[in-house]
Amino acid sequence: MIRIPKFLHELLGEFQTKSSIVVIALFVLISGLLIGILGYDEWKELSLVKQVVTWFLFLDISGGVIANLTKGTDVFYERFPRNRWMFIAIHVQPIILSWSMGISISYGIMICAYTLISAVLLNLIRDYSIHNLLAGSFTGLGLLLAAYFSQSIPFFASTLFIFYIFKVLFSFSVFHHKGEQNEY
Repeated sequence: MIRIPKFLHELLGEFQTKSSIVVIALFVLISGLLIGILGYDEWKELSLVKQVVTWFLFLDISGGVIANLTKGTDVFYERFPRNRWMFIAIHVQPIILSWSMGISISYGIMICAYTLISAVLLNLIRDYSIHNLLAGSFTGLGLLLAAYFSQSIPFFASTLFIFYIFKVLFSFSVFHHKGEQNEY
């Protein structure tokens, strides 16, 4: 078990296993390589500032897809409910991504609004048995929305919208390690 420095608790929790860190890193590297190659024509002409912002958003979103599934991050946010609310409040990446990729801001606003409203509802019913089913339903509907938008927006942006929805509504909003929080 690796103790995580305090300034990284919101990203990785207080503890992580070596294997979790390796899986997070591999997912970010492999998905980054793939999206970088497959979406090259979509980001190569962006200004340097917009490229940096877009890739920073990629790192944040893709890392969170997996990190939020780990026991360390999951238990951290279960122990600190206020931090869950802050996590939801600051996740406006689709709006920033719309700007950085030069697509209509309305796509980012719709994805962000849908996802954050769903995350708020899921956070409010976190202790109810229907929570996981609703999280799966909200995630599926969000992915449907992102798939529809993918007809009109670049692959790179569409992929990040999909990752964002999955990260916030399934990886983050579901407490995957119930009953395991005292095992650290």
